[in-house]
Amino acid sequence: MIKQIPAFLMSLVIATFLLVTHTTATNLIWLHSINMPVDLNLVVSTMATDLIGMNSRGAFPTVALISIGLLLAFITARFISTRTAVKKTTLYAVAGGTALFAIVALMPLAFYNLDLIAGARTLTGRVYLVVAGALAGYYFGNHLQKGDSNEPN
Repeated sequence: MIKQIPAFLMSLVIATFLLVTHTTATNLIWLHSINMPVDLNLVVSTMATDLIGMNSRGAFPTVALISIGLLLAFITARFISTRTAVKKTTLYAVAGGTALFAIVALMPLAFYNLDLIAGARTLTGRVYLVVAGALAGYYFGNHLQKGDSNEPN
């Protein structure tokens, strides 16, 4: 199981990067739509600031939220994989997508029906975030160390 930590961390980076950059981009698009000046310098600096800030500040940093979701989903996928013949990349991709879906669906319930993730305020944004989770899960399933799991390829 310890051999899987690098793959898990990289899948966490993938999901977090896609979530944060999408959230920042949607905020910047909204600012541009109300005629606020948004240029390339602002986009780059805001993306960099948000990648650091959203993952290190606040009561519950984004990376912590996503890591808990992915960890629970991947443990569940591991349990399921020992009992089914589903291809591990498919199973972990579904698990990653489910983890991000749960985050997007449950956060408003915990915060008085407010979508705290700006990128999840529209159906398109929610779908994007679920796909981001699926990509992270696919990466994890594709990079599991051989010999450490009994899962089918």
